[in-house]
Amino acid sequence: MKSITILLSAILSASATVAGETRRQSCPKVHIFGARETTAPPGFGSASTVVNLVQQANSGATSESIVYPAAGGSVYAASVTAGVAAVANQTKAFNQMCPESKIVMIGYSQRGKGAQIVDDAFCGGPDGASLNTTAASVSSGVGKMVAAIILMGDPRHVDGLSFNVGNATAGGFAARPVGFQCPAFEDIIQAYCDAEDPFCAKGNSSATHQGYGREYGQAALAFVQSKLEVSNNASSNGTGFVPVSEVSTLRPDWGYIAILLILGELVLI
Repeated sequence: MKSITILLSAILSASATVAGETRRQSCPKVHIFGARETTAPPGFGSASTVVNLVQQANSGATSESIVYPAAGGSVYAASVTAGVAAVANQTKAFNQMCPESKIVMIGYSQRGKGAQIVDDAFCGGPDGASLNTTAASVSSGVGKMVAAIILMGDPRHVDGLSFNVGNATAGGFAARPVGFQCPAFEDIIQAYCDAEDPFCAKGNSSATHQGYGREYGQAALAFVQSKLEVSNNASSNGTGFVPVSEVSTLRPDWGYIAILLILGELVLI
């Protein structure tokens, strides 16, 4: 009975090792997270324009939407809290499964949310009743592997940041304080906001807010590609997937060797 227990333990150990290696071998070089706007149905929402552009431009790239309520009204603040947690949890889970894959974040806001939760997750708060910490919510592993962050119509917009794009000078309805900085990620962020936008600025044109994908989609793609090129330049091999040598090489597993010895299948020379 003891021998059987040892054998089963060895089999499980070997299986876990092989399964882990197989999973990592199929990891994409680029994975895109998209966060939809308030009240949009589950999926990418208006972020889909840029998500699709980036995915099509990177062979083998994969994508997933941030799963959160995206609710408005009286539960808006609670929805932001849930969204920030979802960004942190989903990116961490992916990074643990594919630690060598580059991550691209795309957040789009309509009356807030999509861009807001990505902004808060990476740059911290406080953010009213939604977030009471200045620390980033994402893991250190995610922080190392995120290559680019795109924010469109972000209600946290404040004038004067190095990563701002557009002609807006007024702050959004959940604007950061004057003088705010996001030093850990500011070099890889592009935040798009025009003055006519009623959510990231003080305008009155919903069409402007809904038009960032059309107006700035190609510029956002060019920015993402430039950051991916910098990030992947040293390890690029021209394929859409991370090769075994870049993830981890399959090494002899002592549990597997024990199985072969028990079954008499290992020939020692």
